[in-house]
Amino acid sequence: MQTRMPSDPAALFMEAFAGLFSGAEWTGPKRARFLESLRFRDIEAGTVILREGQACTSVPFVLEGSIRVFKTAESGREITLYRVSRGESCILSSGCGRGLAAFPASAVAESKTFAAFLPSEAARGLLGESASFRDFVLGQYAFRLAEIMELVEEVAFRRVDERLAQYLSQEAALSLGRRVGATHQELADHIGSSREVVSRILKDWELRGALVISRGSIELSPGFETVLKA
Repeated sequence: MQTRMPSDPAALFMEAFAGLFSGAEWTGPKRARFLESLRFRDIEAGTVILREGQACTSVPFVLEGSIRVFKTAESGREITLYRVSRGESCILSSGCGRGLAAFPASAVAESKTFAAFLPSEAARGLLGESASFRDFVLGQYAFRLAEIMELVEEVAFRRVDERLAQYLSQEAALSLGRRVGATHQELADHIGSSREVVSRILKDWELRGALVISRGSIELSPGFETVLKA
């Protein structure tokens, strides 16, 4: 079932991306032309927006929900590169047509998402003529580069169990009852490991009383972090 289209998507865009229009060059008519060039889409959770190797013809701007950008190895294992949430855009899409002939990753709607899509040609034009738009894109690049550097550091220098414990703790803190709704494969994809390794670590932690494994979810014990340090 499709999500409900907001009654005024243009106003929602202006609210989420107010910083794009901070420059003096954004006169009323220019802003109106920009908003008219956007294509708004409701996207169901799990919908593949772009597959690795496909041509990228537009740049997404997320107004609600979240888009996950990830790489898939030949073995089928996935690793999450970054997520695009409200008020953010996809930097890889911004690079399509300017050095990137095809999208170098895959993008999927992680939850019900409402997004605006700007044609790549229009985005390239704005980069050259709008200082505020250029500042926004450069800011996104800097933010994502810092995220990717942190990801590389985690994968290269931190043990799998440490990465898994940190991810579970962060996700549990966002939910009631310290329950994380995810399969072992989904956890493996998030931290860049294999399902077998994740399952083995979780089983060991369950035997130690740190958590309880259920079908499709994991519930952390009140003393999860303390049990792991014991």
